[in-house]
Amino acid sequence: MLITLLAFITGILVGLTGTGAGVILTPLLLLVTPFSALTVIGTDLMSGAFTKLAGVVEHRKLGQVRWNLAGYLLAGSIPGSVAGILFIHTLKGWMSEAELDHALKVLLGLTLFGVSFFMPFLRGRQQAAPAECSDISLRNGGLKLSAVGTIVGFLVSMTSVGSGSLLMISLLVLVPLPLGSLVGTDILFGLVTTALAGLLHWEMGNFNANLFLLLVAGEVPGVIIGSRLTRRIPERYITWLFSILYFSLGARLLVG
Repeated sequence: MLITLLAFITGILVGLTGTGAGVILTPLLLLVTPFSALTVIGTDLMSGAFTKLAGVVEHRKLGQVRWNLAGYLLAGSIPGSVAGILFIHTLKGWMSEAELDHALKVLLGLTLFGVSFFMPFLRGRQQAAPAECSDISLRNGGLKLSAVGTIVGFLVSMTSVGSGSLLMISLLVLVPLPLGSLVGTDILFGLVTTALAGLLHWEMGNFNANLFLLLVAGEVPGVIIGSRLTRRIPERYITWLFSILYFSLGARLLVG
């Protein structure tokens, strides 16, 4: 029941801001469940794919999905996700499972710290979308977006963090679009990235069916509600709340 409730709250946050599945739910699952870090990450990625599919459908109804922008991000994220999985496979060859669990928790904690410090400043830089943003090309920012997608895809495979938090920060810096369009595009990107990374983790045995069902039962209805709230709740009200939460979770993982 607790896991489903946490997943429901996370789903609302994903639909509302594009952030939550990896950066919030994964650390909480590591703290409240007995599963290993790899099992939690792999299962969270699989449930996150179903959640983001529901989110994409809702945001598309609102006209808040930029398909060309997502295309450049995905062109980089797919090889990045594969590289992340291969890196984990290499680490398992010369590290014990306990050592790898510890290393992943440290990496996740450090990632959360970075997000918590930058988010209040970057998420407040919401801008109106100029006309040329609808025609992104390789010369007009497309190459940078592909590079961002590669880095984020790698981090998603390693820790399940990135598709919501790190990518949103990058988009706010590089793309002058309204927040709603960035969130919808971010969820579309996260759908493909988490599905690929989740399937690769499933092939490696990093998956628990019971945990998956509990997560989907909460996340899917949550993301539908959150997506519909994007035009009702000003994003500035929750920016500092997210920052504090990320900092707290990162500190707990590093200390504990």
